[in-house]
Amino acid sequence: MITIEMIDEFRRRTNASYDEARFYLEKYHGDMLEAIIAYERAGNRRPGHEIMHHRGYQRTSRSDFGQTVGRFLQKLLDIRIVVTDKTDRTYNIPILFPLLLVPFWHVLVLIAIGMMILGYRFSVREIQDGNYNLEDIISRIREKAQARGK
Repeated sequence: MITIEMIDEFRRRTNASYDEARFYLEKYHGDMLEAIIAYERAGNRRPGHEIMHHRGYQRTSRSDFGQTVGRFLQKLLDIRIVVTDKTDRTYNIPILFPLLLVPFWHVLVLIAIGMMILGYRFSVREIQDGNYNLEDIISRIREKAQARGK
């Protein structure tokens, strides 16, 4: 029999949800140590980062949403519009920048037509560049903010 005290103790030690605590304690017949070990092996070690598969559904946390948005933004930074002039000099522009300028689409179209008339060529490629690594940028900002907070 799993008691609320056992569930509370499991939650205190692992930061798991009530449902996860009950699931692991029931699965391991109330053996707290085995349940905690199984919980950690399942990869549920960080608070607010639970993904539950044992009931046939999946619940993702806000950090998963943030990671998804981060991957999407990184992809927009990796996809580049490559502009090549007559001397084969290339300019890589992340596709995110023109997307941010969509309200001025008519100006962008006129500029692009003018550049084509002058002999510029446009292509779209995926180019990964360390200068546009979103994780590095965010970690540098976080480090600077922490340094100022101390």
